[in-house]
Amino acid sequence: MPRRKKQEVVIEYFTTFQVAEMLHVSPPTVVNWVNSGLLTAHRTPGGHRRIAKTDIVGFAKENAYPLPAALALSTPVQLTLPARPPPTRHRILIVDDERDLCMVWREYLLLNDDYEVEVAHSAFAAGRLVERGFKPDLVLPDIQLDPGNEGAMDGFGLLNSLQKDPEFRGIPVIACSAYIDPRIQIHERAGALVGHLQKPFPLSGLASAVKDGLAARMRSRPVTAREAAIPM
Repeated sequence: MPRRKKQEVVIEYFTTFQVAEMLHVSPPTVVNWVNSGLLTAHRTPGGHRRIAKTDIVGFAKENAYPLPAALALSTPVQLTLPARPPPTRHRILIVDDERDLCMVWREYLLLNDDYEVEVAHSAFAAGRLVERGFKPDLVLPDIQLDPGNEGAMDGFGLLNSLQKDPEFRGIPVIACSAYIDPRIQIHERAGALVGHLQKPFPLSGLASAVKDGLAARMRSRPVTAREAAIPM
């Protein structure tokens, strides 16, 4: 009598963005649920959060969130996860001391285009990434970086440092900030910034700004010594 094959148990996992779409909330809300222990998540070797279908269903039922009909089906839902892009693709460097926000931005950019994305939580950590060989095609710094976080350089200091280095002077920079600072406009007029995103901003706005910034790199011109000496 032939031996019956053991039935395989397939566990379906979803990203924070997919869970946010299912429950009609923002991705940072899902991240907050995970961090507070309300929703169980697992980490991939690359540091991404993945949430099991069973945990989503249990959380939704417990908290009275309506679920899409497809999630209640026993048939496995096909889920395609992005492969790590090869190093020849555009490299994005995010520099922000809000760690959860960085992970949301990183995962969103990885899901939406063929980018290679790295995150640094201080200007000092960004420098170490560059020293180890990560040469960005675009930088997204929080212009109000806490200078007490691993060094004495805020976002404006990082921006001026990039402008004074001939190797990185042509790299497009998009400032991110929660407040309006008149120095941002000064840097934009001088050509040191290709854009500015004011927090909070939609993730679709992030994707558009990155594409526009990379396109601006193709049109970029050398920055003069006078422009590099912008007041901090």
